[in-house]
Amino acid sequence: HQFLADRYITGECPHCHSEGAYGDQCEKCGTSLSPTDLINPKSAISGSKPVMKETKHWYLPLDKHETWLRQWILEEHKEWRPNVYGQCKSWLDMGLQPRAVSRDLDWGIPVPVEGAEGKVLYVWFDAPIGYISNTKELLPDSWETWWKDPETRLVHFIGKDNIVFHCIVFPAMLKAEGSYILPDNVPSNEFLNLEGDKISTSRNWAVWLHEYLEDFPGKQDVLRYVLTANAPETKDNDFTWKDFQARNNNELVAVYGNFVNRAMVLTQKYFEGKVPAAGELTDYDKETLKEFSDVKAEVEKLLNVFKFRDAQKEAMNLARIGNKYLADTEPWKLAKTDMERVGTILNISLQLVANLAIAFEPFLPFSSERLRQMLNMDSFDWAELG
Repeated sequence: HQFLADRYITGECPHCHSEGAYGDQCEKCGTSLSPTDLINPKSAISGSKPVMKETKHWYLPLDKHETWLRQWILEEHKEWRPNVYGQCKSWLDMGLQPRAVSRDLDWGIPVPVEGAEGKVLYVWFDAPIGYISNTKELLPDSWETWWKDPETRLVHFIGKDNIVFHCIVFPAMLKAEGSYILPDNVPSNEFLNLEGDKISTSRNWAVWLHEYLEDFPGKQDVLRYVLTANAPETKDNDFTWKDFQARNNNELVAVYGNFVNRAMVLTQKYFEGKVPAAGELTDYDKETLKEFSDVKAEVEKLLNVFKFRDAQKEAMNLARIGNKYLADTEPWKLAKTDMERVGTILNISLQLVANLAIAFEPFLPFSSERLRQMLNMDSFDWAELG
């Protein structure tokens, strides 16, 4: 006989009535649970019905932190993503309860207090402390700058099933200790499914990175691009190989790759691969250059509020601007009559390629590095974008 950890107890969620809820949380609706809340609980190991036994535990008194948490989250962090803010509000409106932070298990971090022999810490009590100890391991002399300096912004990138631990439990722990900063933002994603079904490593229903890299050598950026384009920032989303193919062909190749290739090939053809000087600019040239800086401002704004999907979409607009500019100015038709004008058009086009390299560096780092080398750029500098 053994005490069952929360995740080894499954049953029907009392809130959304989905099967397969765990003893500490329903992954379907996100509600935090106790094993006793489950309808028809059973052991995930043996399938038999667990027997209740009395034991002693240590608790985090979340009820005593409710007042300041309500003020801090609901009044001071209205900019948090709606799914994060809404889940926190739901928790607070139900009233916070003391949460057990010890478990009867034969593995884990021992509870370091007298009388707790044989007890270990609940994983979501000790896991966030690991963020701090990892920093200390890496930076033994300066770790406190990262965790105690009010000028530092602590941001947690997580999935929606971990919102409560990073927005309520961990902040309560930090506040109780007294000398640590609190999270500035917790941009949580919803779930990403694979071909309509929940990703599960135990069922081998996943895209394994080592297999992807073997099947698609040199295509790291394609996966990054598609995952960002499909990021479940506001709702559950789906990764499909059909969409992967479509985004690669219709966006990365037809829009981004097409523009870069045309600009480079035309420069090689008419100017032996050297960047031509820009002559007098037309109003259309100036409008196009202004669009560069408008895109830069928009990408920056979106990145700063963790809207990575929209930021990447906006960066791709630079390539669309470039394709339209070349289609409208038709430098290949001017080559026989006005090479100075051709030089100006290609100068602006190459400026746009350089901007693409910088704007896409967060999203397509390998492709941006190749562009940097092709253009003989010394380095990437975000300040030069636009």
